[in-house]
Amino acid sequence: MFHDPTYQLDAMKCYTLLLLQGRVADRLVWFRYWAEEGALTPSDRHRVEKVGGYFETHQHRRRYHEYLAAGYPIASGVIEGACRHVVKDRLERTGMHGTIPGAQAMLKLRCVAINGQWDKFTQFRLQRETERLYPERKANETVEWPLPRAA
Repeated sequence: MFHDPTYQLDAMKCYTLLLLQGRVADRLVWFRYWAEEGALTPSDRHRVEKVGGYFETHQHRRRYHEYLAAGYPIASGVIEGACRHVVKDRLERTGMHGTIPGAQAMLKLRCVAINGQWDKFTQFRLQRETERLYPERKANETVEWPLPRAA
């Protein structure tokens, strides 16, 4: 039963739901039951007990229901690695300092570059700057050229 892939998938869905609902203690009960009553090899049982111990030790950090209610993202190692790549590698080099708005602008540009959208961004930026600097250019498009001569 415990080695059935369908059961394991359903169990993982259940465990994840318990975590997202803030019911870490309930999940710990499942881990203990699985370790004690499941037909596990000693190696698997050790892993389940280790994971259960981890959750018990770090239970105070698993307040996902509060984070979700507040609108915070739930991060994973992949997301944390991306943040390190985008933020830390660029903004925490030796001797660097700056302002929050400057850092935000730099991060936005790094995201554009990393996502391979630099050409689209520069075209958009040139168009916006042209509209800002030369608002009268639209008016010139409606004028017939050459201008009629005054009599």
